[in-house]
Amino acid sequence: MKLLCDDNLGKLAKYLRLLGFDTFFKIDLDDAKLLAAMLKENRIVLTRDHHLLKRIEPDRVLLIESDIPEQQLKYVIDNLHLSLDRAKLFSRCLECNEICEDVSTEQIKEQVFPYILKTQDTFKQCPSCKKIYWRGSHYKDMIEKLRNIMGDDLV
Repeated sequence: MKLLCDDNLGKLAKYLRLLGFDTFFKIDLDDAKLLAAMLKENRIVLTRDHHLLKRIEPDRVLLIESDIPEQQLKYVIDNLHLSLDRAKLFSRCLECNEICEDVSTEQIKEQVFPYILKTQDTFKQCPSCKKIYWRGSHYKDMIEKLRNIMGDDLV
């Protein structure tokens, strides 16, 4: 299932991407462009905008009432009946939604600090924006946060 978060749901978009869901998000996306992206890419719109509901078929939109990203995530997972796939965790770029690719230490050695190269041996890189990811201390923190939100469904 492809999702589209309106410009009020940036943190939710990142959470969904962390879980591996294809989630379109751009800041300052006007309604016309949002609707065009929804139609072109066959996406479900997640929005906090009550006025937008009138312009979208009911089965293509989910109104998000909470302003707390963790509650928003749980609500989306539950209401869209999204199933979590452990293999897809941390597979997408948090910035541009592309699926990240495995890269060797040799390929990225000029782009990360030497300490990271000494302490990590697995890296992923976004083919679009070139952002590099690894499982540092922040990884454990994010897993714990996701577990607190999702419960035992996560891992």
